[in-house]
Amino acid sequence: MIDVHENCGKEDFQIPDLFDIVPKGEIAEFEDIMRKIITGIISETSGIATWVYVQKYVKHKTLDEMLQEWQGADQFIIVMDTWFEKLMAE
Repeated sequence: MIDVHENCGKEDFQIPDLFDIVPKGEIAEFEDIMRKIITGIISETSGIATWVYVQKYVKHKTLDEMLQEWQGADQFIIVMDTWFEKLMAE
């Protein structure tokens, strides 16, 4: 990485393949950790989206009621509410 940083501005410099620099075992460990993180994010996002859908269309709650009920997820609730409105309008 130091070599890339120090020499990347040179005309004849070629960026090395990261698989040649970082041992395969370290890359595998990083990939596994990233896979777990991304899986967790997708799972949490899906859960919140489902919650918003149920609150809005099954329980007929307003946006303000949803925001009051789950204050830690306000921005996501607003985005999902807006997205569901747009989808239903199509």
